[in-house]
Amino acid sequence: MPAMTLAAPILPGKEEEWRRFVQDVTEEFPDNYEEFRRRLGFSNESVWLVRMDGVETAMAYLEAEDPARVLVALIDPKRPFDTWLKGRLSELHGDALARMPRRTMAELIFTRQDVPREAHREPLP
Repeated sequence: MPAMTLAAPILPGKEEEWRRFVQDVTEEFPDNYEEFRRRLGFSNESVWLVRMDGVETAMAYLEAEDPARVLVALIDPKRPFDTWLKGRLSELHGDALARMPRRTMAELIFTRQDVPREAHREPLP
């Protein structure tokens, strides 16, 4: 599955507001966000807050059928939720999203998931 990695600095003094925004997306508007994800073909996503040298940066890793569609939806929104999402992201990140390349690919090198205990096999001799 193609993947995209985004990094956008959070504007100074906006970290707490950014945290509330993420909470709003996942808890206040879960149906809208799930529809957004389905429409854009997301299959996996992770978001991190990275602090380096006093700068907070949001890092997002997205797996999607067509990662470029995600950026198009955010750069040129056509639906009300997309417009709201873009507006909030602009308030929190400034023009950082507008300056991103349309296609930023990431290559997943390693991932590990826990295997349920009952699925473990006996060790080889």
